Amino acid sequence: MLQPTRFSSNPPPPPPPGVGHNSNVSTDAQLAEFAARFRTDPYGFVMAAYPWGERILADGGFNPLWNRQGPEPWQRRLLEKIGNHVKENDGRIQLGLQPLVWRSARSSGHGVGKSALVSWVIQWVMATRAMARGVITANTQKQLEDKTWPELAKWHKIFLFKRWFQWQATSYSSALVPEAERKNYMMTAMTVGEDNVEAFQGLHNAESTVLMVFDEASGIHPKIWEAAVGATTDGEVFFLVFGNPTQPTGDFADCFDKHQGMYDLEFVDSRDVSHTNKNALDDIIEMYGADSDEARVRVYGQFPHQSFNEFIGKDLARLAQTRDLYPDPGAALVMSVDVARYGGDEIVIAYRQGRDARSRKRRIFKNLSSVQLAKVIVKEVQLHHPDAIIIEAPGGGEGIVDQLRELYHLKVFEFWPGAISAEPEKYYRKRDEIWGLGKDWLIDGGCIDDDEEFFIQLTGIQYGYDRFEQKLKIEAKEMYKSRTGEHSPDRADAFMIGFAVNVMRRDAWKADQERRQPRSDYDEFSL
Repeated sequence: MLQPTRFSSNPPPPPPPGVGHNSNVSTDAQLAEFAARFRTDPYGFVMAAYPWGERILADGGFNPLWNRQGPEPWQRRLLEKIGNHVKENDGRIQLGLQPLVWRSARSSGHGVGKSALVSWVIQWVMATRAMARGVITANTQKQLEDKTWPELAKWHKIFLFKRWFQWQATSYSSALVPEAERKNYMMTAMTVGEDNVEAFQGLHNAESTVLMVFDEASGIHPKIWEAAVGATTDGEVFFLVFGNPTQPTGDFADCFDKHQGMYDLEFVDSRDVSHTNKNALDDIIEMYGADSDEARVRVYGQFPHQSFNEFIGKDLARLAQTRDLYPDPGAALVMSVDVARYGGDEIVIAYRQGRDARSRKRRIFKNLSSVQLAKVIVKEVQLHHPDAIIIEAPGGGEGIVDQLRELYHLKVFEFWPGAISAEPEKYYRKRDEIWGLGKDWLIDGGCIDDDEEFFIQLTGIQYGYDRFEQKLKIEAKEMYKSRTGEHSPDRADAFMIGFAVNVMRRDAWKADQERRQPRSDYDEFSL
């Protein structure tokens, strides 16, 4: 990690006569001359471009910066580092060397002023570099539309160079060039969907500057990260990444670990920022503990020990992979099936007997018809003789269930993820319940195999709570696929489906078979 640059003691140069925040008259020539002074000095630009400490604006309006004297220390450090980078590149170019790409990543607690800094960098690049282009994105469209981009509008209103630019709902462009050319002198607010990859791949500007900003970078799609790399191959490039460190793995975390040599890095503690509520931050530390993930993410800006919304921790899953297995032949053997007919998703057959989900390897298939899958299941039943067969009904499972019942006379239980939970006060729906039961099983001594893809899926699923009744909600398959860029978590779901039925133990059933008790107290019609 690069060391912070020492603050410069020199104040920014004063604006030329007739140019200022409280001046009604200015010329574009004067503004252009003034802006040129800050091509290598973004901190000086920020100090000069906004009315720090002035009470009343030129239009008589109230100045929101009347009681502030400049950026926060962490913001100043980053701005000065960017300026030093530009000066270094100027020297490299004079020597006939290729310029370097600027890459920085800032991991922070809440409320430190990330969006303000993003706005300043956008306006510095636009005001000091003609025909600059860029893309600003965030982890969600809501973040971009409600926070990042409106913050730019706020700073635009008090911007010394306001007359040069126009803010719109999805763009910030030059107001001085012909409309047909504005797309070449524009910053665009771009949503993070996988379908926007081409917008990043086409972001080249060999004759000028490219700016890319990722806000709340932990949630940005992996393919967007990949595409951003391709936009750093020509022109003057600035790539700035900001975020709360909610995930200990992924592209944002890799900036601070796997790729740390490529980035200028800093962790920003919310307590070191002047405008944050220190009492509220101390309450978080007191409530959750000084080394808790909540304090690390929300206050210190440090990555959590496990994913902030990770339902099953990696430590728990690793323990389940490595703990000693003690067979329990008297326990019921449960066979569970996650069905996927075609495409990239997997058909998975999983087994569990007591605390043993390790001995019998899961079976994995792709692109089987319902007839083919039914035959595979029959062969597995003949081989292992399970006490219960549970199949997820949606997505093609209903047809499999019908065939197994009608053609092969097997007793099969249907699992409906959206059905009412047996514990409705605790779980939002049936799928949430089985994941809760599966986690309890792991805690209670369950043993799983060392399949790494299964491990990734098992520990990658996130959770939340229903906003009204605070019931547990497990991340949907489609959400997992969209967030991670991976295939459906079929191996993990197949394992969890095995907890949908409460199956009587084999030894208990045998002892009680004279009374003809059913092998399961599960009511398939209650789903």
